[in-house]
Amino acid sequence: MEHIIHNFAQGNLFACTEQLFKQLNIELHSSEDLPILPQDFFDKELYRAENKIHQLIRQLYVAGMVGTEKDSLAVIAVELATTAATRTQLSTITRLINRQAKGMPVAVLFRYGSHIALANAERTQYKQTYREGEKIGKVSILKDIDTLNPHRGHLDILETLKIPDKIKTFRDLYAHWQEVFNVSTLNKKFYNELFAWFQWTISEEVGVTYPNDTKTNQDDHVQLEEQIIRLITRVLFVWFIKQKHLVPDKLFEQDELHKILKDFDPNSLKNGNYNNAILQNLFFATLNKKVTERAFATASNTRDIKTLYRYKEIFKISEEEVIELFRTIPFLNGGLFECLDKDQGNDGKRYHLDGFSRNDKRLKGRYIHRAFIPNIVFFDPQKGLFPLLNRYHFTIEENTPNDIQVALDPELLGNVFENLLGAFNPETQESARKQSGSFYTPKEVVNYMVDESLKAYLHNQLPAFSAESIETLFEERELPIEWLSQPTHCQKVVETLEKVKILDPACGSGAFPMGILNRMVYLLEKLDISNKRRLYELKLHIIQNCIYGVDIQTIASQISKLRFFISLIVEQEETNTDAEQNYGVHTLPNLETKFVTANTLISLEKEDNAALFNDERLVTLKEKLFKVRTDHFYAQSAFKKKELRKEDAEICENIKQYLLDIAIKPNEQHIAFWKKSIERLETDRKKYATERWEEVPVQADMFAEAKPIKIDVNLAKRKEVDSKIKELQSLIEKEYHKTESDTLKKELDSLASWNPYDQNASAPFFDPEWMFGISDGFDIVIGNPPYVQLQKSGGKLAKLYEEQNYQTFARTGDIYCLFYEKAYQLLKQGGICNFITSNKWMRAGYGEATRKFLLEKTNPIILIDFGGIKVFETATVDVNILLYVKEKSTFNTLACTVKDKELKELSLYVRQHAKPTRFDCAESWVILSDIEQRIKAKIEAIGTPLKDWDINIYRGILTGFNDAFIISKSKKDEILANCRTPEERKKTDEIIRPILRGKDIKRYGYDFADLYLINTHNGVKEKGIKRINIEDYPAIKAHLDSYYPQLEARADQGDTPYNLRNCAYIEDFSKQKIIYPDISEKLNFQIIEEEIYFNNTIYFITSETEDLDYLLKFLNSNLIDWYYKTLSVQLGEKAVRMFTIYVLNIPIPNDRNRDNIYDSYQLTEEEKTFIENLYCS
Repeated sequence: MEHIIHNFAQGNLFACTEQLFKQLNIELHSSEDLPILPQDFFDKELYRAENKIHQLIRQLYVAGMVGTEKDSLAVIAVELATTAATRTQLSTITRLINRQAKGMPVAVLFRYGSHIALANAERTQYKQTYREGEKIGKVSILKDIDTLNPHRGHLDILETLKIPDKIKTFRDLYAHWQEVFNVSTLNKKFYNELFAWFQWTISEEVGVTYPNDTKTNQDDHVQLEEQIIRLITRVLFVWFIKQKHLVPDKLFEQDELHKILKDFDPNSLKNGNYNNAILQNLFFATLNKKVTERAFATASNTRDIKTLYRYKEIFKISEEEVIELFRTIPFLNGGLFECLDKDQGNDGKRYHLDGFSRNDKRLKGRYIHRAFIPNIVFFDPQKGLFPLLNRYHFTIEENTPNDIQVALDPELLGNVFENLLGAFNPETQESARKQSGSFYTPKEVVNYMVDESLKAYLHNQLPAFSAESIETLFEERELPIEWLSQPTHCQKVVETLEKVKILDPACGSGAFPMGILNRMVYLLEKLDISNKRRLYELKLHIIQNCIYGVDIQTIASQISKLRFFISLIVEQEETNTDAEQNYGVHTLPNLETKFVTANTLISLEKEDNAALFNDERLVTLKEKLFKVRTDHFYAQSAFKKKELRKEDAEICENIKQYLLDIAIKPNEQHIAFWKKSIERLETDRKKYATERWEEVPVQADMFAEAKPIKIDVNLAKRKEVDSKIKELQSLIEKEYHKTESDTLKKELDSLASWNPYDQNASAPFFDPEWMFGISDGFDIVIGNPPYVQLQKSGGKLAKLYEEQNYQTFARTGDIYCLFYEKAYQLLKQGGICNFITSNKWMRAGYGEATRKFLLEKTNPIILIDFGGIKVFETATVDVNILLYVKEKSTFNTLACTVKDKELKELSLYVRQHAKPTRFDCAESWVILSDIEQRIKAKIEAIGTPLKDWDINIYRGILTGFNDAFIISKSKKDEILANCRTPEERKKTDEIIRPILRGKDIKRYGYDFADLYLINTHNGVKEKGIKRINIEDYPAIKAHLDSYYPQLEARADQGDTPYNLRNCAYIEDFSKQKIIYPDISEKLNFQIIEEEIYFNNTIYFITSETEDLDYLLKFLNSNLIDWYYKTLSVQLGEKAVRMFTIYVLNIPIPNDRNRDNIYDSYQLTEEEKTFIENLYCS
């Protein structure tokens, strides 16, 4: 393969392309070896000679066709009139060729200078209410293959493109290519290798240590996983910016390192000089320091300055040569490479989280102040990080939904983060991200949600613009003609977009903030008709003014910032050789006040002090504070940042003290006003000072004559005025004797203690005004909140959030429900919330409060239920997307259930399948088609819910420790054999009874697994059934004694550890009953006459009066199976939970004169056919 790629450097493009495809085992036919000019190749309406991208095409070759006339792929070779090409240019030309091919998939081989690229395009049909046509599918590109020195990653992908012998049809061939060009496949492969490296690196075998709290020797491995993740992200960042040639390759090459470092052994487990001398100096003293200010730390007995070089004793070369080694690397700033060693953290401890120290003291062989990472971690040929990274090709540009480069792009950082984050939690020993219930959101879902949120925002802000015209902005790659002719309309949209405020309240690795940034840049660039704005400035404006993120984990906020940094570096244009000008490289902004680490769901306990917070002097102080934070956003030098951070802290303290002062200081302005009011009232009182008696008539009673009486008519007026004067005097008295409010002081202490610049700290609260300067709410709140049951960890979260008075709170509920309400609190009136969450709130009991809240407070616009479709790679949770507006409900939600496992064109799928749906009650929200709604309505109208039948539903026995109480046939025989007398054997046999599990049940039958229950029941006092006395069963007691510690510790036990928990319906196990499993793919009900027991994965129905056979006929029908799935909580694509609350709502008809189940519910032939077609497979 490498030889063939070399041929492209000088060879004939047609011949080389033909040779390449032959190497890929692909036969081309109908080829044309003569070059064709673009104006001759394309139809006139497609090719525009004045188009700059079209001008890049020098000539084309029809290299051939693959497949049959019916199913084929066109292969086109294109010679470009340039030595470098962007992904956008290549994808635009590929789409142009795809249009010319009339919808046929195409593969395009580009040559530009000494590089080639291979692009693959697909095409998709779509329908809209206002337009039909074709929608260009995504273009995947294997780009910048160096014909002189091809990258190993490129060669590996080309080898993978080879068609295996087992592939015989064109469709299989095309599917194989699509899989190879699938970036997620590449990402998975990379992540699996990186995860293996991660596990190896944190193992005891490798012996990595970080000092952390330097006063102890006990915590070198605390947070080790997080430290290694931080190392990975920094190294990956450097690997990405290497694509811009901002960091020289020699810093990672062994041959060069032997010349630079003393005793450099790349495979050493004992020597870690590479990390200290090269990586730490690169991170903290090079990328974080201006080129002209770089120097070695020399002062002794003084505070270690963390932006100066150190470890001169490790280098072979002089200090001057070391500085020269790093000189060509620009200063990047941005906080990513700010050393996290702190002389004092918020808790008073001295932390060396990065261990960048000249102090080489050791204790028990370990560094006290310095990080130690052995060289083998980076250089081992099989396991090392650098050989791993060198096997892959990286691109600095994030892929978009329709333009995809087959390489590792910065989104990879999000995947790596979500999968690796906190792989070890010191408290729970669990994955921290798993514990926090967070999952990385696929790009297709992010892009759909971002688009729909921005569309809804534009609809609200620009009501004069039609929905169709806004839709075309998002769909057409180039600005539609109708927009080109109306520049004022373009400007209105630009102004509207540039003032939007968007928050992701659980930003994780920044998937949604990055999706927003990319989409807004795409729209604003398209609307910039005159091409006045540079992309760097455009991105910077959006980052500073439009996008905000919060996450409870510090490393999450850092990853989000990292992705934004890379996004800005992408736009770096020409560099120069002037060190004073930082080689022409833009320095990165500081994003500490854009992505904060805090608990979004906790608000400060605020008093009604609006007057305090709107005080004129306070407004001035707040303006000064946010001016400092804006200056810090752009600050470059460590000195300037330190100065601004100090000023920030001082202003915060001043605000706190001022608020406390004015809270207890008498308000003279108010007092003067009240005194004036008293004077005015006293003047008025003089009018009523004298008594004025008048006769007034009094109504007579039945027997007495009516007589007038005299009253002082001024008395009531005097009392009214006196009351007002007394009230004002009380206010004046209170104002003079105000005391400090504990609530206000607590609130202000919290505000003042929050340090946005401490990358190690997480605030226990979130306040958008204090943290972001936003007091009037956000326009859009978007994201993927965590999914964590509030009862987990002993109900710790339930206790924490119950005090916040959320209307959506349910102790048995999930944390994401609270985020729906929190978004409402954070939004402006008319603002948009768009979340992807678990879909359990739609039907589960705990979701009733959420459904009620959404109905009463919001206007749900879009609801997409993914049912059993797996959206998250690392989780089986079933999810939905809900977009609501903070306004009165119109009860007209566009809703659909996704049944297509591929999420390629989610917007297209929704457009074709969503129907207006009315959700107007807090009962289960179910998305049904018209015919499904009719069927459901008939079932509910004709049938009687099981809860109204004379039945009881019970659950099987919960032993608390199955290993002891549920035994095999051989164990039963052993226990019986150990009985000493026939009498003991007989009564022992009587309480060892057959038991079934949920998985044993089949439709109309069961498979007995030869398992038995030791039924040492606890008796039923009300029925005179005595508890089993274990002393009467020596053989059973001997068996249970072998498990006694576990029996004694279990919660589910009777009066003694030997007894099962109370079971009031113990006799019902011997009656006729309908049994069914607690989880089922298709409803499985079975009647059992004999005495048999069940474990807690089985429910059973009993009745003294009802005909259970009649009920069984309906319960096992396809119709009720379909109906039940509209009620219950689904597990995955097919399974459902058989919760009693749902089973009791199954409607069964009372009309026993109809044999056919469908006729019993009066279904039409169309409705019968619909149900049967669902089950025909």
